[in-house]
Amino acid sequence: MVRLWIYCGGSATQIILKHILPFFILLLLGCTLSIKNAPEKFDIWIKNGTVIDGKGGPAVKAEVFIKGDLIHFVGKLNRPFVSRDTLDAKGKIVSPGFIDSHSHGDPFKSPKFINFTSMGVTTIALGQDGSSVSSSNFEQWLTAVDTLSLGPNIAPFIGHGTVRKQSGIGYKIGPTKNEIEIMGNLLSDGMVAGAFGMTTGLEYTPGRYANQYELDELAKVVGKYDGLIMSHMRTENDLTMESDLAELFSQGDYANIQISHMKVVHGKGIKRAEEILALLDQKRAESSFNVSADMYPYLASYTTIGILFPKYALAPNDYEKVQDNRREDLLEFVKEKVNLRNGPEATLFGTSPYKGKTLKQVATEIGIPFEELLVDHIGPTGASAAYFTMDHDLQFRFLKDPYVMVSSDGSPTMYHPRGYGAFAKVIEQFVVKDSFLSLEEAIRKMTSLPAKMMGIKDRGVLRTGYKADVLIFNLKKVKANATFDSPHELASGFEYVIINGKMKKGYGQVLLRDK
Repeated sequence: MVRLWIYCGGSATQIILKHILPFFILLLLGCTLSIKNAPEKFDIWIKNGTVIDGKGGPAVKAEVFIKGDLIHFVGKLNRPFVSRDTLDAKGKIVSPGFIDSHSHGDPFKSPKFINFTSMGVTTIALGQDGSSVSSSNFEQWLTAVDTLSLGPNIAPFIGHGTVRKQSGIGYKIGPTKNEIEIMGNLLSDGMVAGAFGMTTGLEYTPGRYANQYELDELAKVVGKYDGLIMSHMRTENDLTMESDLAELFSQGDYANIQISHMKVVHGKGIKRAEEILALLDQKRAESSFNVSADMYPYLASYTTIGILFPKYALAPNDYEKVQDNRREDLLEFVKEKVNLRNGPEATLFGTSPYKGKTLKQVATEIGIPFEELLVDHIGPTGASAAYFTMDHDLQFRFLKDPYVMVSSDGSPTMYHPRGYGAFAKVIEQFVVKDSFLSLEEAIRKMTSLPAKMMGIKDRGVLRTGYKADVLIFNLKKVKANATFDSPHELASGFEYVIINGKMKKGYGQVLLRDK
């Protein structure tokens, strides 16, 4: 510190004021100016890239500056700066990281979730189809997961089926008002802890035993916290699609709603797709809540073989007793169900010992009718499979709709290419090869749209102050390498996947809904 002593009176004071004081003033001013002109420091500078911000607007040439876990600036910075890392994105696309609104997996078994990050997914939503960690263990689970070296961020949901089991209601049909209130309190606990909403699996047990009153009462709880209901609807079949939607729309009077992995089994054609989309538009116009849907870009679903069996053969019923007492009924039911779903050649097993073979192939090898294989050798819990039951024109008309986002419905272990290729396939096939979607719209469907509908307020857009989940990729090199024959091949073409401002793997976080 410089101290300047001034003695009053005489020529000495005049000399000091005239000659020495101005020198110190200039010195201090120079120090101030040098501090002001010091270069700004960044962790990552992405230069020369074509930026697509995720909102659907046109691509622009811009630079992206990242400081810590935040996007600090997007554009051209006209002041001095230095950066720890510089990424040259010349000839490449810079976009927000993709958000998968419907995913599966266990973070304790595969915390890196490399199948997702390899196709550009930086956030996944877990707790789908009515199944999740129980709300009583939810905060403990959140804490434990956050200690893992996560690949993507995780946005958790509470499962309706899980709440049913946790409450002690289980498979009961028509629970009392008090019992539903217990479920509502458990769901509320999960929402208070930060869950983004509730998922339902109404084609599965115990979700299939819920009635409209129960679902509406739980929707009121979700709506209270501005959460989202993601629904695997009751049948997903063409003949019952209107009633499936009506059941979900009733919940949409109280909360935001989303159709999970939207499909129409047995449905055909663009006209049918537009009829269904018109129903969503109508509900959207009537409701103060959001109405959306997600879908994966494949024409085969994947789930338990139990969807081929009648209700009376499923839990809590004793399958062995049903098999003994109603075998002929079972045989007739599953035979008709499989044939309605494009026959035994359209069911591809994804679990041992039949993995990679169709129902027709296995039945032929064993030498028995396929319905006997299902009823006598496998049963409703004995396998999972892919089902080739969807119509090309109908499904991909859905993908055009502005309120339909991309999801994978996949996992690290599922025997289906969607868990490894869904997001890459949208770019490779529907943007580059077929020009079915513009790149800007495809990215919107994979970034800002799911962020908005799920209630993630600081991701999904390349904007100052948002979290730095960023992708850099060569549009023509993005490739979904997974196939139905080899479903666990990683996607390629995403050169950099930055999550929370980090290029190294293992910096994902558990995300919580804003309280």
